[in-house]
Parts: sequence; structure tokens; C-alpha cells
Amino acid sequence: MPDTDEQLAPVPGYRALFRHPVASRLVIARGISELGDFVGLAALLLLAYDQTDSVLGPAAVYAARTLPALLVATVFSGWLDVPARRTLLVWLSVAGAALIAVPAAVPAPVPAIVAAGLLGAVRAAYASANVAVVAEAVDAPLRLPLFGLSAFANQAGQVVGLLAGASLTVALGARVALLIDLVSFLVAAVVLAGLPERPHRVRGRRPPATAGIRIIAGHPVLRGVALLTLATVLSGALPETLAPDLARGAWRPALLAASALGGAVFVLAVSRSRWLGRLAGQVAVAVALAGALVLTGVLVAIDAPLWALTAGNALIGAGGGWLIGAQATFARLAPAERMGQVEATIVAANIVTSGVGIFLLGGVAAAFSPAASYLTAGVVLLAVVLLIRPDRLPAPE
Repeated sequence: MPDTDEQLAPVPGYRALFRHPVASRLVIARGISELGDFVGLAALLLLAYDQTDSVLGPAAVYAARTLPALLVATVFSGWLDVPARRTLLVWLSVAGAALIAVPAAVPAPVPAIVAAGLLGAVRAAYASANVAVVAEAVDAPLRLPLFGLSAFANQAGQVVGLLAGASLTVALGARVALLIDLVSFLVAAVVLAGLPERPHRVRGRRPPATAGIRIIAGHPVLRGVALLTLATVLSGALPETLAPDLARGAWRPALLAASALGGAVFVLAVSRSRWLGRLAGQVAVAVALAGALVLTGVLVAIDAPLWALTAGNALIGAGGGWLIGAQATFARLAPAERMGQVEATIVAANIVTSGVGIFLLGGVAAAFSPAASYLTAGVVLLAVVLLIRPDRLPAPE
């Protein structure tokens, strides 16, 4: 495939991020929020599994986010660039705290699923506003390490949050873990309130709801990267969804957190290099991810030791780390004036695909076996790589 996109500016180190008044607060708020989110998610997953006694319970928690996120990306996407960025981020964090208070007050499957659904909308809107702030206030050379460190915060938050949330839920019940999530939303809101005030830019007439989809579909590179992204997130939650069914006792938290640990190590190691800024590097890691899914499926099928399954999940998480390169590609090629809406479109598409995909893969696990779910996910990802023919994509401009 063409490699003219290799001519990228040198990538600064992480210290430069923490000297930047906007990037530093975005990273700190992301770290706080992600840690709390995954403490709460572990509680919601175990609550749904233990009260339904089925892998479809955790799958329903993920799938519930699809419709609200889809509404954000379509009906409401044109409004995402209207309010001031700082105000929008703060109020979205406060909204997250209010939503997680519902299952904290009533720890039962239905409130958990409803809260998870509405949080999907909040996450889609927050992610789009966050990237819009980056595009507006952070210089291009800082963006890849910023996306990388944000992804590390996400993955590290999963490692610590899922371990802590699962342990707290087992020891003290779901309510304590959910209250920690609530507090993290409020602390993140305080951090974001300290972002430098910028003049509110008049952004012109509100674009139609489908503008983000049209921009992606009309650009051959963005279209190909988007399809590969969707095939990746299809199984993004598979390790966490299947972990309660594959392990008991002390191995359950380890199996829950292994994918996030692999992803955290990978993105921290590569986000300061130019490798994932190149399409060739992104596709190579996506293919490796497909191989990791197939390998883990084989390990489950032969009833391998739990430490081997944990290693397989870690490899899956590492393979998913290529998505920070996809994010950098979108930030580089999408029109800056529509960045919020384009990001909302791809984030919501990811949430919808992840929710529907994990529910379908959970159904495969329930009907056949967890091994069949891993194998199916790997085959689908390989098929999409063959479909988009990355060797024939035009060189990015």
C-alpha cells in the first residue's frame, strides 16, 4: 500500500502535553473519569451476570448503549458544535454523575441497563466535544501523543477500574463501586471547568444530521479506516463479556482486566512514534488483532489454563491499540470545521457496532461456546481487511 503518508512531523514527548494548558487538563480529566467509569462498569457487568445467570446479561449492558448513541450521531449531531466547548464538557460530566446515581440507588438489572444506555449517549457526545477541543486548541504534532495518552488512560482505567470494581462488588456489593463512579464524574467536571476560556466561535449554519456520514463515506481513506475500525470494535468488549463465564474466584478479575492491560502497554509504547500514524502500521496491527482473537478462541476450545486465556486477552487488547492511529488519521483528514460532527458519527457508530456485535457474539457463546465467539470475531476482522483492500487505498493527502 502507498506509504507517502509516512512524511509526518516528529512526534513530541509526553512532557510537552503536560506543559500545554488545554491538553494537560483533557488528559487529567480523562484519567479520572475513565478510572471511575470502569469501576462502575465492572459493577454493572457483574450485577447483570449474577442476577440473570447468563452471559447475555453483561451483553445487554453493552448493547443498551446503541440507540441513544445513534441518536447523538444523527438527530442531535448538528448541535454538538453549537455550545462553548468547555461548558459542554462540564455539563456532560455532571449528566454522567446523575445517570450513574440511578443504579447506585437501585442496584438491579433494569436500572443498570437503562443507565448504561443513556451513558452511551453521554459518552458519544463527550468524545466528540473532546476531539473538537483538540482540533481547535492543540497543535497537530501534539495530537498523536495526546490520543495515545488518552487511550492509555482508558486502558489503565480499565485495568485498575475493572479489578477494583469487580473486587469491590464481590466484597461490598455494587452500590459502593457505582458511588465511586459518580464521584469521578464530578471531579472530572471540576478539572474541565479550569480549561482556558476561549472566545465562542460563530460556527455558521447548523449542518444536516447526516453530514458526518457523508464526509466519511465520500473520502476513500476515511471510509476504509472507518470500516476497519467498526470491524475492530465489534469484538472490543468480548474479553470482558466472556470473562465471568470463563473464570471464577481470583482469576475472574484478572481475566476481566487482561485486555485493558495489553492495550495500555501497547499504546504507551507506540504513541510517541510515527508508526501508527501510517496506514500500513494501522492495518498490520489490525491483522495481528485478528490472529490474537483466533488464537484465544483455540485456547478456549482446548480448555487451556486460565493464565493462557489471560495472556490471549492481553494480546487482543494490544491489537485494539491500533485505533489511536485511526483517530489521528481522522483528525488529519476530516474537515476541521466539522470535526465534532465527524467524531460523533464514528464514536456513535463504534458504540452501536460494539453493542450489537457483543450481543450477537454473546449469543454465539450462549448457543455454541465462548471459543466460537472468539473465532467468529477473528474471521470477521480478517474478512473486512480483505474487503477494503488497504493496498489499493489512495495515499492520504
